[in-house]
Amino acid sequence: MSTQIPISNVENSTFAVVSTVSESSIVSDGSTGSKVSEETSKSDSEKGKHPERKAHRKLSFKGLFHHHHSHKDGNGTPHSETELNEGSEVNSTGSVNGDDLLEGEFKHEYGDEYEDLDAYMPPSVVKPSGAIRIRPKKIAILYNPKSGAQKGEKLARRTEKIFKDNGIEVAMVMTERRGHGEELAREMPLDDIDVLCFLGGDGTFHECLNGFMNRKDDAVKRVALAVLPGGTGNSFALELQGNNHMSNSIRSILRGIVVQIDIAHMYFPINDESIYSFNSIHWGMGTKINITAERLRWMGKAIRYSTAAALELMRGSTADVVFEMVDKNGKFFEVRGQYSLMIANNIMSTLKGMKMVPDARINDGLIDLLLIKSGKTSDLVSIFKRVYNGTHTELDCVDYYQVKSFALIPFSEYDDDVEGGITEKEVAEELLDIDGELKGKTPFKCTMMPKHIKVIV
Repeated sequence: MSTQIPISNVENSTFAVVSTVSESSIVSDGSTGSKVSEETSKSDSEKGKHPERKAHRKLSFKGLFHHHHSHKDGNGTPHSETELNEGSEVNSTGSVNGDDLLEGEFKHEYGDEYEDLDAYMPPSVVKPSGAIRIRPKKIAILYNPKSGAQKGEKLARRTEKIFKDNGIEVAMVMTERRGHGEELAREMPLDDIDVLCFLGGDGTFHECLNGFMNRKDDAVKRVALAVLPGGTGNSFALELQGNNHMSNSIRSILRGIVVQIDIAHMYFPINDESIYSFNSIHWGMGTKINITAERLRWMGKAIRYSTAAALELMRGSTADVVFEMVDKNGKFFEVRGQYSLMIANNIMSTLKGMKMVPDARINDGLIDLLLIKSGKTSDLVSIFKRVYNGTHTELDCVDYYQVKSFALIPFSEYDDDVEGGITEKEVAEELLDIDGELKGKTPFKCTMMPKHIKVIV
């Protein structure tokens, strides 16, 4: 059972990252009188137990929202989390082979038929969208030659020819290793570039976006981003274009309609690190399925994911979790309970036709949280049956929120080996799935950055 606790002031938050080690690992909840774990005045040296236990497990998590962490915008100007709050590979079916590039003509089209730009917006864009139209003169294509079952190079060259045939100058930039896309997107010169295209899957876009967001010039405000779906996971292209056809994405770039969308900034207090997400953040069972699938890679893609899902469903595990949230009106509240899965999405779907978070909009300044309270196979099957029409959010085992920011703090139990065999709870470090990439660990805070980047639709 989960409990929602409204709190009028952020400073009254129960969990927070502090820079010094406290005497207790968890502080009691002043608003309800209940304790997540028993407070103790004894130090580890007095107990003589678990000297190897990590120092962060003794951190006092008293309000991730009260922790101010600075990061930089496109101009290198630092902004605090407070300022952002106030103003401010997920798998999809079907890979792209580029055969559709052989069909039809590709050309610039400029005319009165484009006066209503909102008519070209995907369903997940709030209207009026404030979209504008540009005429690209020079674009850069940053591509992964090994994406899409080793077809990235072929797709890149076909795409380059199409743009050049339409009078557009093209700069081709190839990634050479994992993480190289982030370096290139952060450092490559973009002074004369109108559109920066990322050719690959969701993983390529995630990697390059994180480099782009850390640039020290004004490119974030000036340059539009475009996705050229060339990977095995192309959910973002599916969200923006309605399909993952390369030809459709190329036509969109030639058409030049640009809209501003939100980006999620994730802060990890234990390592003092930041990650940007454009798509989705998964914790719990969904992440465990991906981890298990990676261990079963020898089985082949289709069967390993099915097998991993079956194994995790049989385990049906849940965990004690605290969510700290700020809703669309700026009201802070906490939700506590047993959960098996969190899906935090900026986009509406993960697979074609699937309305995972049916109310999600990529330019509303909010992130949609789908919280699953049950680990029972029957409940999870019920959710899956209704996810294509979006009515799964009405089920009793599902909580659904739209928020400006949230923090996730899961707990795990351990025996402290003191007299009486008392079971304590500690903040758990658990791997996340961010935009389809297994990276980052709990606890973390996520803050939406409204309309922060420009994308081609």
